[in-house]
Amino acid sequence: MDTRIVAGRILHRLRQFWWHFRAPADVVDIDPVAYLSDGQLALFDAMSPSEQRHARTTWNILRQAGQTDVRLAQAALLHDIGKTACSVHLWHRVAKVLLEAIRPQSLLWFAESAPGTWRYPLYVLTHHAELGARAAESVGTDPLVVALIRWHHSPGLPEGLNSDGRHLLSLVRYADELS
Repeated sequence: MDTRIVAGRILHRLRQFWWHFRAPADVVDIDPVAYLSDGQLALFDAMSPSEQRHARTTWNILRQAGQTDVRLAQAALLHDIGKTACSVHLWHRVAKVLLEAIRPQSLLWFAESAPGTWRYPLYVLTHHAELGARAAESVGTDPLVVALIRWHHSPGLPEGLNSDGRHLLSLVRYADELS
């Protein structure tokens, strides 16, 4: 892989990391209670403060762009709930970003699906979209929102989503990448 691409990806992630600590105060003021059901709110509340801030920022980007769809708000606020499957530390996140940037196939080797191992958090980070979709589904979340959570990191567009769903998915991906 081109070293400029790797360096660009790492720099982008470093900017995101730094931004998490410097987020504008108005992002924190977004009240998820206005958009989430009780079950969804319990999932949101289980996220770390930095993940909650990222979720609020994701929805804030969309809101400032004029979006008002409640399903989009729910997807933006819940898209990373799969990361709550275990305790993910900063070094796991750094390892994932570096492995993904330098040699993506090695991340799949390191990520282990057995809870309790030191490699399980890498599995959770790698598969958080599917884990989050299952969690959202378990609390009765709208199937479209579940699909948006499930596919927010996957390349391409999944079959079965209508044009409205594909549009909402592209918006979630866009805002997630910016936040």
